[in-house]
Amino acid sequence: MRTLSSLAVIAFVTMSAQAFSMDYTSVKQLMVRAIDARDGKAQRFIVGSIADKFKKSTGSSGRVRAEVSTIKSFNREGCKRLNVRLIQSDVPTTDGKTADFGVDYGLNMCRDGSPPTEGMDLEQTSPILEGIGKSG
Repeated sequence: MRTLSSLAVIAFVTMSAQAFSMDYTSVKQLMVRAIDARDGKAQRFIVGSIADKFKKSTGSSGRVRAEVSTIKSFNREGCKRLNVRLIQSDVPTTDGKTADFGVDYGLNMCRDGSPPTEGMDLEQTSPILEGIGKSG
């Protein structure tokens, strides 16, 4: 019995370490982690198309790190205002040096990916939404 519980602890620690070091292909995954985090924060390296676009735009081969932090919680459970910061190191500058390059943006998101409706007058937005996609 003692061996079984020891194996369970080792498996848990190994899986936790792997999850902690995992790179993400989507910032959305990280945003959901921040929504669920006690401190409202999450950060990881981003790989894939987002990182490739950064590298192509900046001329740096440095890794792209995403830092997500909670700015505000909405009344609906699992809905937050988040700040997303994408940072790349070793970006060449015009004076021949390198520096960190960062982009920040904020958005409202619920755990299921939908936006929170708190503060929206849905009756006012309905005619606007109905007009989207209609050609005049």
